Amino acid sequence: MQCPRDIKFNILSRLLVKDLCKFRCVSKYWCNLISNPTFPDFYHERSRDNPQILMMNDSKNDDNEQQLIHLTSMDLDGKVGNELMKSIYGEFIDMLPSRHGLICLFYENHFYLYNPATQEFVSLVEGSLSPCNDHGAGFGYVLSTEEYKVVHMFTQSESNTGFNIGCEILTLSNGDEASSRPWKVIDQCCPYLVTGCALLVNNVFYRTRADKHGNSSDYDLILALDLEEENFRTIRLPNPSSYDEENYMFLVELRGFLCLVDNFAIPPMMNVWMLKDANNITWVKEYSIRFDILDGFDDVYTIVTPLLYHNEEIVVDSNQDSLHYYNFEKESFRRGKTLNMQWDTNLTLERPLRKTRLSLYTESFFPLGSR
Repeated sequence: MQCPRDIKFNILSRLLVKDLCKFRCVSKYWCNLISNPTFPDFYHERSRDNPQILMMNDSKNDDNEQQLIHLTSMDLDGKVGNELMKSIYGEFIDMLPSRHGLICLFYENHFYLYNPATQEFVSLVEGSLSPCNDHGAGFGYVLSTEEYKVVHMFTQSESNTGFNIGCEILTLSNGDEASSRPWKVIDQCCPYLVTGCALLVNNVFYRTRADKHGNSSDYDLILALDLEEENFRTIRLPNPSSYDEENYMFLVELRGFLCLVDNFAIPPMMNVWMLKDANNITWVKEYSIRFDILDGFDDVYTIVTPLLYHNEEIVVDSNQDSLHYYNFEKESFRRGKTLNMQWDTNLTLERPLRKTRLSLYTESFFPLGSR
């Protein structure tokens, strides 16, 4: 009796991508089965339940314009999967996760894509060069179109009244040669000065703390870029009356919703506001998590970042040598496996700062066309 294809897919989807790539070489039958156009989607659905960690360390190369980056992937139990060392251009490399299969690294207008599962690493076409400051970027996967999007803000011109900020988007579909994909400058200019990284949620890129052109500032706004309409709009923060521009508030995606995280409540607590209705701008304070129960918490040095809602827990990065998991039923944290982090001991601080940056991703077959 022949085993149905769906059962075979179910079995194969429990393996790592790197193992499946090897199994393709076993026989023509195995190659055709794993290369079936419907298998990658089947695989991704299961891999969403098994998030992976990507850690990045960088150091100065002999060439002053180059950074040597060391990328290590592993599961949540700390079992190492793949490792890659690469020299790339840039003084400080930012890492833009997508929550899908690819990771984007960038410095100014230099962009790189990396698939930790297949070990493909490619340089993208350079973005527009800013004559003065660069204004950040964003990266994400659009599920409805099965495309990756890279967005880049850049200075088109500068005058006495402010900056003219342009926005360009690079789109990558399955089967595209990533290294030759062009940038498209959208018609509308960005109405605010922005820096840092944007977050993609449901086909919209968001970023906080948008400085308005001119002398005034609107710190109680979130800037949104709709990818379908290719235009900008602003969203008010959930509680602007208590907003302090000195606070470190940032955006994350949890359970498919845009969330605003405030780590500076008193007593020490993380408040998570969730945008339940993006059209009517309906914010709900979804979580309030006490920090005094977090092992190793220091209200001066610790910034707690929620990474993922997984198995009824929130996975958080608290700038320590392991991830922590907050259980809502028990109202307590548990410490994950100790990870091989690097620390900066040269700074004259009471405790060293962690150099290692990390993000979560899910394994994917998505090709970059580098082979």
